[in-house]
Amino acid sequence: MPIAATKPAHFGLRSHAIRCVALGLAFIAVPVMPAMGAPKAGWFPDPPSTPLFAWNYKPCNGCADLQPRAAWLKMSGRAGLHDIHFLLAPDETNGPAYSYAPDAVVLSPTALKLKPCQLSFLVGHELVHIAQRHFDEDAVILSVLSGKKPGWTHDGERAMHLLDDDFVLALRMSPTWQQQEREADWMGALLAADACGCTVEQGAFSYLKRDADAGGGVAAAHESSRERLHFLQAFDESAKRLAARAD
Repeated sequence: MPIAATKPAHFGLRSHAIRCVALGLAFIAVPVMPAMGAPKAGWFPDPPSTPLFAWNYKPCNGCADLQPRAAWLKMSGRAGLHDIHFLLAPDETNGPAYSYAPDAVVLSPTALKLKPCQLSFLVGHELVHIAQRHFDEDAVILSVLSGKKPGWTHDGERAMHLLDDDFVLALRMSPTWQQQEREADWMGALLAADACGCTVEQGAFSYLKRDADAGGGVAAAHESSRERLHFLQAFDESAKRLAARAD
């Protein structure tokens, strides 16, 4: 999910609050294969058991393939991911960064000009959305909230279209999206620390302080930057310890 964008436009944030077993939806769970190269971090959670939906990989309009930097590949490995597509957006229309189901991270031209640790936080944030399969979790929860029968679709994009022009449904999803963004924030900040030696101050804090009043609002996917900064303070010491032992 973009660091700053509307939730329905992209498929990327989700929380651990609701599990597929409790929801009773019958889909096949497929294990996420480990990344080649960098080993998965011992602190990074195992992939969730959220049901797996089908997502057709289609490069975003006007996006071009982007050669991944070594730091991004290392963070991918530490999150247990492999074969991630990195794309360059043509402009800033959809924000500086967002995840694209099922396995793409899109960065804007402006994002690539950020300081290394700020960019590492952005990339780490989006990798968490993919590793934790937040887009699948959205599809599950939207199906339940919309009263759909179990197994009504295996198409993730079809499930996401339940949001079309449904403001009430978006309001009901907003707490889930915000919880998932918190998850992406703290895990993304720690990925940047573990793989790149970036403290929270150098990465997440430095990035979010650029516009402390951003975010929030009705049916928002993100809390305000101030709220995100406050939440991340709890992970400052953990990030310092990971950064100190980074290669």
